[in-house]
Amino acid sequence: MFRHPPSLLSFISALLIANVSGPQYVYPIYGSYLYKRLAWSTFEASIVSTACFIGVSFSGPLCSWLLERLGVKKTLRLSSAIVFFGFFLVAQTYAGRLPNHFLLVTIYFILTGFAGAASFLCALDCQSRNFKQHRGLAVGMTTASIGISGLVFSQINDTLFKSEDIAIDTTLTEDATYHFLIFLAISMSLGILTGSFFLNSVDYRPVAVLPTTDQPELKSGIQFLINPIGLALFCTLFVTLGIGYVYLANIGQILQGTHPVDLQHVRNSHITLFSLGNCASRAFFGALGDVLHHKLGISRLWIFVFAVLSLIISLHHLSDLPEDLTPYTLLISMTYGISFGVAPAIITDIGNSHKAFARNWGWMLYAPALGSQFYNILFNSFDIYQIGQWSGWVILVVLLLVIYRQRTIPSA
Repeated sequence: MFRHPPSLLSFISALLIANVSGPQYVYPIYGSYLYKRLAWSTFEASIVSTACFIGVSFSGPLCSWLLERLGVKKTLRLSSAIVFFGFFLVAQTYAGRLPNHFLLVTIYFILTGFAGAASFLCALDCQSRNFKQHRGLAVGMTTASIGISGLVFSQINDTLFKSEDIAIDTTLTEDATYHFLIFLAISMSLGILTGSFFLNSVDYRPVAVLPTTDQPELKSGIQFLINPIGLALFCTLFVTLGIGYVYLANIGQILQGTHPVDLQHVRNSHITLFSLGNCASRAFFGALGDVLHHKLGISRLWIFVFAVLSLIISLHHLSDLPEDLTPYTLLISMTYGISFGVAPAIITDIGNSHKAFARNWGWMLYAPALGSQFYNILFNSFDIYQIGQWSGWVILVVLLLVIYRQRTIPSA
């Protein structure tokens, strides 16, 4: 895999950049302290809490445009500056030095989400170009790195920035949350900036692989989405990532009925379990996809068939409100991880279209953004587990039809 030293250095840089490109996973660590100190309403706090995710998901086409126009290094350095100023402005708002209107803070977080998405896209794009023979493993490990960013920063917060419930009159010299926000601004910015000096596409001849059933190269953008493979992948991510995000965001509410005592500890345990399952599945199934695709000539879409079946089984049992949610948290986290770990490799596999990867992945990010909003709206009003099962069966049929179509159309 690492036949040349530059490829190893670029690989490590991609993992570093990915690990500091997940502001949406870090927000729950300090979010409650932020809205308590700034005295926001529940509605205002809910708007701010989704700002990073909105910045990440809806900025995909803009991020790909920047990457194509500026290149990897300039895009990373721009992202580094935006991340720093985004968190720095939030910290100064928290300190009372800037207006505390929730819409201003929402804008700050949207900017940090956009910067994180741009830097992560740079890492993914270089990995998909540098490791064609081991693309699934390289991309899977990169997405796994961002998947555990919340876990890494939560442990740093517990170790170095311990604080009890924040009082309004706490001085900044004693306020761990303020110092943690400054730490995020510096560490994320420096991580992306440092990686910009080493992350690059390494030009060397890839190892020959077995012929597969790849289709001719597809055009990018909207034309990619309306292609059967692109549309099937978009719909699959809409369901798997949409339901996965809603489950994670509402895990505390789901657990209230079964664990009224010590809810905080149980909730944090499930969040940690979700992070670990998410991380492990991204790396494992990314590598498995390489074996299936390159060694056996089997479509990576079969991994999504397995993921959707696992999601359907989980939702079926969750509808009965079991006391122990541990196995279902693991299954849903695995489905979530597969989606992010395997989808980028599928996009690049189609016609070996490396140049169009950034643009196509940017458009594909609309799927989790729209899916999470759709299922979040349904969560409190309908039987989300039943609707999720119906969605899963529809997606399963779509995937099988696309796989059948791949097998019946001769490869170019």
